[in-house]
Amino acid sequence: MGKAAFLGRVRTARADLNEAISGLSEEQMSQDIVAGEWSVKDILAHLASWQNEALLAVERAERGETPGPMITESVDEWNGRRVAEWRRLPLVDVMQEFNATYDQLVKALDRWPEDTAPLGPADWDETCELWWLTDHDTEHLSAISVYRQRLDPV
Repeated sequence: MGKAAFLGRVRTARADLNEAISGLSEEQMSQDIVAGEWSVKDILAHLASWQNEALLAVERAERGETPGPMITESVDEWNGRRVAEWRRLPLVDVMQEFNATYDQLVKALDRWPEDTAPLGPADWDETCELWWLTDHDTEHLSAISVYRQRLDPV
């Protein structure tokens, strides 16, 4: 898989996620619990937080710095802390950051040379450090899709 296919997977997943949240009210996105203890807003904050960490690592690598680990605590602790920080923000701010961070990350990845993936180890495939970006939106899409089905039973 090359860079174009990698980015295509990222873009398709985001388009699918945006379709799933389209038409939800602010109350539905902010108050209804759709996965564990998370609302749709919490899921979007979670995704934006991880994409921001990936963006920072890519930017460090672009400058020739050692990217280092993206987080230094357990994933569950990190996720809980980030989502808690974002809960105090209005939905409009979370949505703005969700979209802006994604746009910045995709631009940074677009700038990266075709012949090697950022953060390695080599190719733009399942072995690359950032492969999770191709599946992360999709991973959370299923919870939102189930929620939508509860709202609009056929």
